[in-house]
Amino acid sequence: MSDLATHPVLLSKEFPAGLLEWAGNRSGGVRKPFFEASGRPCKVVIETPLLLRLRKWAADIALVPGTPSSVFLVGGPGNGKTEAVEDTIRALDQCLGLADYLTVQFTSLFEGNNGQPIPRLAKVELPPTQRAGAIKEVCVVQDASVTDSAFPQQAPAELLVRDLGSIAMPVSKSIFLICVNRGILDDALTFATEKNLVSEQNILETIIRSVGLTPAAPACWPLEGFPHVAVWPMDVETLIWTSSTETKGKSPAEQLLSKAIDATRWPDPRMCGAGDHCPFCQSRAILAKEPQKNALLQTLRWYELATGKRWSFRDLFSLLSYLLAGSTEQDASPAYAPCEWAAHLHELTLRSSSSRTDVQKLRAPFLLASSLYQHALFSVWPRINNKGLRPEIRELEMHEDPGLMGLHYFLTAPRDSSVPSTLKLQLFGLADCLDPALAEPLSKIEIEGRVICFGKDIDARFSQSVGEGLAMVRPHLSVLEIELLDKLARTDEKLSSPSVRRRRPATARRVQNLIREFSCRFTRRSLGARYGLTREKDILADFEKVSSGNTELLHKAVKQVEALINSSEQFEVVLNSTFGEPLVRHSRRATIRIAKQKVKPVENSLVGRPMHSVPFLLIGGRGHPLALTYELFRSVRELESGMLPASLPRPVVALLDTTRARLSGTVVRDEDLLDGAEIKIGNGETTISREFGKFVISKEKKP
Repeated sequence: MSDLATHPVLLSKEFPAGLLEWAGNRSGGVRKPFFEASGRPCKVVIETPLLLRLRKWAADIALVPGTPSSVFLVGGPGNGKTEAVEDTIRALDQCLGLADYLTVQFTSLFEGNNGQPIPRLAKVELPPTQRAGAIKEVCVVQDASVTDSAFPQQAPAELLVRDLGSIAMPVSKSIFLICVNRGILDDALTFATEKNLVSEQNILETIIRSVGLTPAAPACWPLEGFPHVAVWPMDVETLIWTSSTETKGKSPAEQLLSKAIDATRWPDPRMCGAGDHCPFCQSRAILAKEPQKNALLQTLRWYELATGKRWSFRDLFSLLSYLLAGSTEQDASPAYAPCEWAAHLHELTLRSSSSRTDVQKLRAPFLLASSLYQHALFSVWPRINNKGLRPEIRELEMHEDPGLMGLHYFLTAPRDSSVPSTLKLQLFGLADCLDPALAEPLSKIEIEGRVICFGKDIDARFSQSVGEGLAMVRPHLSVLEIELLDKLARTDEKLSSPSVRRRRPATARRVQNLIREFSCRFTRRSLGARYGLTREKDILADFEKVSSGNTELLHKAVKQVEALINSSEQFEVVLNSTFGEPLVRHSRRATIRIAKQKVKPVENSLVGRPMHSVPFLLIGGRGHPLALTYELFRSVRELESGMLPASLPRPVVALLDTTRARLSGTVVRDEDLLDGAEIKIGNGETTISREFGKFVISKEKKP
């Protein structure tokens, strides 16, 4: 890692307050080209496999004949394109012996001095005495989605096509580094097609296909058919896991997390105003342990596998900022630093009650505990309307109970403001598919040599009483969690007392169930997040193995998908209905039956391409590709466990129907496949078969 350790900020105890600047909605999360004070919140260059690839390319450009002279970095915002360009320019300086000449020149161009606009296309000519081989100049398009003040009438897509006029030539004395998103590539292809620019059209078509996610996508490094061009899709590779041979065993996400929890940048826990009641200092202490840190990274990786989405650098910066420093909008409080905010809430819990601070005082223990990273990661709680619990509390005459009233205020208060807008979709997705509170009852975790089963231990004990459940898990929880559950345990005992139960037995039972369910969910999340146990953990672990090439598990999935595509030992196509239309009545249905269509996995070629985000299967003799998504894989596993095909999720049914329809179009036009096929009309006994190129009509004999 290239560590700028001499920066004075590193010597101060700036965390956790400094982590607020990591959020993607802050200026610190946006990298400005060649401007050291921006967009590098952790003050270091994070090593990625792409940076190593680009450094090798910089070393080869002057020495190895045939090295691509143009590099396209394709991806959306927050993927580290700007950092990659800067690192490549520094590598070119070193490898070409230019003594930082390129870095100084590009820094001057991108500073925008004297009111000059930052150029869209920045060019730096090499000094004649320092030119390496045939290299004359280095050109950088840091963002191909912006316009150029020199050509105000031209759209970004048109400007990119103009750049390609030079790049399309195999022999060039210029090095090009271009950062572009997929949308601009599509617009540029449309423009080139309309203007009949054949050379630019051909290279754009190949670039777009090369950054696609299909198994037939051509090699992108170098670009197939254009060896002088290299392309890399930055939004395909994961930042969570990496090979030990690439970045010395540490993935980009692990490097970021290590910087965020660096003890030298945090105050001594004894100096924190909230002490043991600071959720941020407690979260740092928990994540400093190797098992907990790995569990968090594993959870983030499983989210990628379950959704097919990738965490970008901007997402990871925002996530770590939120988990370890909360949000500046927490509880609509004044502008406190994270530790000060925790100390303020803890002080409220110690004050005597007053009408002005009652609500804040009652909510404070819940807000502090829910700010621990394991609860912030899964921040979705059951919603109850503002009047839902209040009438029942009034019926039970428990409006002075701190546990019950605190729970009421916590569950009814809006909490969207405490979740950064840049993370809402990801956090809601995490809670939806990985929430440990929804893990299977048979799920187990091992803590200090003791095995705890979610169903037999946690669920069973908390269903009896909160105190019973807390007695078992107390050694494994933090101070904030223990104090909150202690408060709820006292409320639970009060609801079991004859004085309350006799007054409104049904209401008392409902409220008691709510408290026990909340406490159980709270405990499940705490232990599950810290020890890497999530919803559908076993299926996710197997899918990760399949994505990595485990042949045994992949073979089982292939056989199950083959059974879903075919009907018994034949493949059926309805001839008088098209895809998307309802099937005609069975009595009028014309169905053709051919031999069973085989399914086989696609070999994942990593030559000049990043690894596929999901495995692919080839269906039928013509090899129609089918993505083995997590949802499809999970359905396959559930079918093995006895689920009926009629219960398949709608997205899986749509995926299979689309695949059958595509395969059907090929089948009915293939003379070889039709030979030996049978056509069945409705419920009748007549069957039309095709033998040796002729149709034969026969009738089935009744038994």
